[in-house]
Amino acid sequence: MGRLTALISSLLLVIPLVLGGEYDFTVEVPAGKFQCFFQPVDLTKHKTLEVDYQVIDGGDLNINFMILHGANILKQDQLKVDGSHRIELNQPGDYQVCFDNSFSYQSRKVVFFEIFLFDAHGNLDEADLSAMARTDADLSSKMNELGVTIDEFHRRANGIKNNLNKVEYHQALLRAHEARDRAVMSANFDRVTFWSVVHTLVMVGVAGVQVFMIRSLFEENSKIGKVLRKGKFD
Repeated sequence: MGRLTALISSLLLVIPLVLGGEYDFTVEVPAGKFQCFFQPVDLTKHKTLEVDYQVIDGGDLNINFMILHGANILKQDQLKVDGSHRIELNQPGDYQVCFDNSFSYQSRKVVFFEIFLFDAHGNLDEADLSAMARTDADLSSKMNELGVTIDEFHRRANGIKNNLNKVEYHQALLRAHEARDRAVMSANFDRVTFWSVVHTLVMVGVAGVQVFMIRSLFEENSKIGKVLRKGKFD
């Protein structure tokens, strides 16, 4: 058991880790503003860029969206609640992820978005730390004794890592959906409360006017009562 533990500890030093292929942000875009966020791209590592976004709070939960490279518009959405775009990268440099709330004069928008950078094999951009691992002269013999190869270990570890990345991605989407539903629920509650108070005040006011006018009908010196009884002032 001790030899197996030592072997796994040695192998963990040569497993590549995901350090910079996935980014998620929650930003607030003020009313009447246009905001962009820059993502540098290295074509030697990055082949595909994917952006997922969702408006989770503010106004009618819609926004304009663009992906730009320089002055070129690569992808664009108009007044969308959410969206997902994937583009093939053929030019290096900074790509801009932009959110346009200039059409709104009062409502700010809270947007959750994620950026994924994939390599030629469809994997997230990774930093290979194998060059930093310590070399174990007995590693090959230990693995041969256990009937395990480094490639097989890497393949299984990468499979677990990819599955965990998918779980994290779906959890982030569920959190964004939950935040958006909570914002909608809160907005509906505020709207229902406001109009309930308005209707209650109107009903109380109408009831008061009715009581006052009925009392005026039975008061001898009431001018309003005289108008209601005779249709004119004396």
